[in-house]
Amino acid sequence: MATTIDASLRQEFARLREECLLCYQCGQCTSSCPNGGDLERGPRRIIRDVQAGEIEAVMSNEDLWRCSECGTCSDVCRMDVDVAAILKRLRALERQYGGQRCPEREAADIAAKRLGKYPRIDNLAFGMTMASKGHVPKDVVGAAGAFTRIVSQTVNARMKAGRAAPEGAPAAAAKPAGPARPFYAGCALPQDADAYRRTHAVAAAIGFNLAETEAAACCGHPSRGTVGSGFTADEPVLTACPACDASLEEAGVQTTPLWEALVDRARRDERPLKAAAESFVPYVGCLVDRERALASLADAAALSGARIELSYPALHAACCGALGGMYRGSSEGARRLLGFAAERRATVVTPCLLCRDNLRSAARRAHLSVPIHFWPEFFSAADAGSAAPTDGDAHD
Repeated sequence: MATTIDASLRQEFARLREECLLCYQCGQCTSSCPNGGDLERGPRRIIRDVQAGEIEAVMSNEDLWRCSECGTCSDVCRMDVDVAAILKRLRALERQYGGQRCPEREAADIAAKRLGKYPRIDNLAFGMTMASKGHVPKDVVGAAGAFTRIVSQTVNARMKAGRAAPEGAPAAAAKPAGPARPFYAGCALPQDADAYRRTHAVAAAIGFNLAETEAAACCGHPSRGTVGSGFTADEPVLTACPACDASLEEAGVQTTPLWEALVDRARRDERPLKAAAESFVPYVGCLVDRERALASLADAAALSGARIELSYPALHAACCGALGGMYRGSSEGARRLLGFAAERRATVVTPCLLCRDNLRSAARRAHLSVPIHFWPEFFSAADAGSAAPTDGDAHD
């Protein structure tokens, strides 16, 4: 669909042009973008087109929607142009005046519509709606597996809800002693039963009593700016998703990644961790504080005796493709990271479920036998009296 260019759109572009005039096209924004290798033109060219008044070129550029909103472009701009904020305003204008049909745009609209009726995103309903609009996952095997898993979990949950526990069934595990820690689980984690169970298990083993707010609404991130966070809190909360961190902090909620808190607690208590393999390659994704996340994973490695394989930080924080990854295919960053891990015969560990799933899809498509684990699938609490394993006995 062509862009409807009227006087109000021209006026808004004139205002944006004034904000972009200081840009001298150095290219730092595009070269620093975690998704830069996969973009058609990138933020530098978008800003140039805004300066030139090329409204149609800007509004038809799918790179607007491939932005993951990490903010790196604004952080590195030498002229203090808030590139990320400009891209966000351009997405709002494209939504109002344009008509793109790229997967990220469709995903944002589906999420926004869903959150207008329900408190959380349902992965199964989301995937089926995307398919109905012609966006079929590139990794059919992975998509079919995820579909089967979610359906099975839904059926099992409904069956359990409809019957009482049998006589003699084991009681629920006791919560760890100590004060409860507010925990925001988000949308994705509760829909992955195994990852959800492992998250609570490793937290309990390290002594964290996670007080999960079951009624917490979606953080709003998948809706790409049209739906704000439906969650508020007067105290810091633990989180298990980098996208939730970004959205909740934008809404004024102070957050701490659960994995960082667990590592800090284990280190303070001089308690070792167990690792599922002798070595691992960290993949922190694009929405986290890269250095902070890598430092936390390095601390976990030290506590477990596992070897952390680092090359250069940008590789470990490249974009996995985000919401569009499963529909566009593997990102350049994901392919390079997997190649790096394959050369070293190492496992990949990430604190993000979406990154894990996109990386697993990329590994299947590249025919690479690289294990990819979510943080609690790789790290667990060791016995309180045991020593940290060495490289030779780090297997779980």
